[in-house]
Amino acid sequence: MKNYYLLSLVILTVFFSVSCTSNVRKNKGINLIPYPNSLAKQKGNFKVNRKTFITMNSEKSLEIAKLLVHRFEPHLNIPVQSELTGESSPNAIHLSVDSNYNIPFEGYKLKVNEKSVTLLASSENGLFYGMQTLLQLIYIEDKGRGEIPCVQIADSPRFAWRGMHLDVSRHFMPTSFIKKYIDYLAANKLNVFHWHLVDGTGWRIEIKSHPELTDIGAWRVVKDADKPWKDIEAWKEGDDRPKYGGYYSQEEIKEIVKYAQGRFITVLPEIELPGHSEIVFDCYPHLVCKDSRGKSLKNIGVYCAANKESYQLLEDVLDEVIELFPSEYIHIGGDEVNKSNWKKCAACKNLMRKHKYDEKSLQSHFVNHFDKYLLSKGRKLIGWHEILEGDLSSSASIMYWGGMKGLEKALKEGHPTVNSTGTSYYFDHYQSSSKNELPAWGGFSPLHQVYELNPLSHISDTSLYQNVLGVQANVWTEHMKTPEKVEYMIFPRIFALAENAWTKEENKSWERFRTTVDEFIADYQKAGANCSMSAYRPIISTKLDTLTKMLEVRIEPELEAEVYYTLDGSEPTIEKEHLYTEPFLLDSTKVLKAISVKNAKVLTEMETERLIVHKARACEIDLKNQPYSKYAGKGGMTLLDLERGGKIWGNGKWLGFLNKDLDASIKLNTATNIKSVSLSCITDKGASILFPESIQVFVSKDGKNYQLAGEWSKTDSIRSVEEQGVENKLLTVDLEVLNFEFVKVIAICPKQERRGTFIFIDELIVE
Repeated sequence: MKNYYLLSLVILTVFFSVSCTSNVRKNKGINLIPYPNSLAKQKGNFKVNRKTFITMNSEKSLEIAKLLVHRFEPHLNIPVQSELTGESSPNAIHLSVDSNYNIPFEGYKLKVNEKSVTLLASSENGLFYGMQTLLQLIYIEDKGRGEIPCVQIADSPRFAWRGMHLDVSRHFMPTSFIKKYIDYLAANKLNVFHWHLVDGTGWRIEIKSHPELTDIGAWRVVKDADKPWKDIEAWKEGDDRPKYGGYYSQEEIKEIVKYAQGRFITVLPEIELPGHSEIVFDCYPHLVCKDSRGKSLKNIGVYCAANKESYQLLEDVLDEVIELFPSEYIHIGGDEVNKSNWKKCAACKNLMRKHKYDEKSLQSHFVNHFDKYLLSKGRKLIGWHEILEGDLSSSASIMYWGGMKGLEKALKEGHPTVNSTGTSYYFDHYQSSSKNELPAWGGFSPLHQVYELNPLSHISDTSLYQNVLGVQANVWTEHMKTPEKVEYMIFPRIFALAENAWTKEENKSWERFRTTVDEFIADYQKAGANCSMSAYRPIISTKLDTLTKMLEVRIEPELEAEVYYTLDGSEPTIEKEHLYTEPFLLDSTKVLKAISVKNAKVLTEMETERLIVHKARACEIDLKNQPYSKYAGKGGMTLLDLERGGKIWGNGKWLGFLNKDLDASIKLNTATNIKSVSLSCITDKGASILFPESIQVFVSKDGKNYQLAGEWSKTDSIRSVEEQGVENKLLTVDLEVLNFEFVKVIAICPKQERRGTFIFIDELIVE
């Protein structure tokens, strides 16, 4: 007997976001993200018409079939009946799940010919991912007709762990957006949602045994001028000042976990320990370390590792977390633990003496306790790679966020590891070098860099591949107060992550991807997502032409677009004479303005940059103090190469000096008149990067005897700029000196109490 289902549009609307590419496609062809690992194009198309129906071999396929019906009904205006049968039929789309199929667990096989469509999988997971591919293939014409190109696809993911993280501690996000975020992951075949629920600035999960964690820990006093990492003050009942924050009730969490399960996504909760917990000690001050007199030490966000109540609180929390989240792993944080209090704490020092620990071993003592505790509850511990410090339990797993060069060393420790490298997978980093870019953290992860990263590169010992669970991108929300800003930061980079996670390295193609992603951005925008257009920005890059000593200029967006520009300060128009066609050279300073255009539409803000060609370019330079190794660029020549770093201090175009002054001596090509000397500097107070306290310029005729020619001192207006976030500024010393060949510049690094200070310079300009 055959069972029939009429899948109405009403019950399908819940699936709209999962198929974000469900708008009517304008272009025929095979445009898929992530790209399948085996695809053979065939001639012809399967025609969708009023007699088309869906067949299934199991009721388990019904929910997944709803996705397909939803794709057809709004545009074709025809009911699509679903028939339960074990066989495919003419003019049918047949879905079949059978664990006996020789198909990997999350894999699928899709065959489209002119008569029928067949989608096979050995699991519902695989059928779901195959459906995402099928949805991307469907082309619907305006006249109510549809077609699917004939193909044969045999596909399965490269990595089992394909994750995206979201920090909701710094800024609380509503449940409606959490569901939408999960939909975004599902549509891109990602299967882990890492929910960063706890950090030093906010506790976002209801714990019924300890209500103070949300009564106090979920709220902070509104201080509009302050950043989330600065001057956090917990809001408490009775305070008449405005409060900011929120938390998720246990019922809301259950609802979200169920929602994710319906999209084959595991929700991984993170509960921070032993660090990043300042807000906890606003709730429970007695858990802070104490000195030998019993006086509480400063709240630096770290649990007292010798206080039994620290362990009891966290066990209580984990008991409730385990009941809410059925995930195999529980994330315990473990990163960036400031161990200074442990060195001063009487109880911690006694514990270290008893077990012959150092501070790193004490951290392992703390972490290993919860590894053992979670194992006793049938769960596994995973934490950021700093938990490798000391002697970590062999059963723990790692989430590695360092640079790619350090990944192999971490893997050699033998722990299952997720690659979430800060090199490319931190989506809080800037996605373009444009000055128009919205505020972000100081790193640089443009679309092509995310895409082109091989997650297994820098691993010379291939036997270590087996330790790599998969990949994950992280979204830290210091600069993301709203869901719209989160969307801006993840789109389109999530598409690059998806292909990195699913598609084997040999099947990736940047040229194919950059063409396909263009259509995906348009589709997601139509569905209401706030996609960034940063990859279309006319990015201005410069370098010194070593032969001519002139400035070579390129204006190139990452994604396909026409660029129009001017050099005379006027605004460019869409005229042929303004069209950029190739790199060009400049021998003098110019003001460049550029726009990106597609289909006669300007895509982004106009880029404006003063391209400085100065007298010290490519000259000899000597640095008395060397920059910090991580921010050493090309050494001293970084300051005289005509390459500007923009707002991204972590992109290799800046020199960063930690607690050191800049002391640079330059020999010009010839004796010359000097009107000014400028330092191109950047400030990012949250990263402890400040402008110099003062600048002195000395000149000499012989390189031995120098005289002070001018100086600059930091003013209150400059200090106010330091409070505004990431800002570039030319700090200029005006001079009137004649016929000098040698210049010395000293920039004094500011001092801060209890923390180091950087000064960053990308160019030393002599005019």
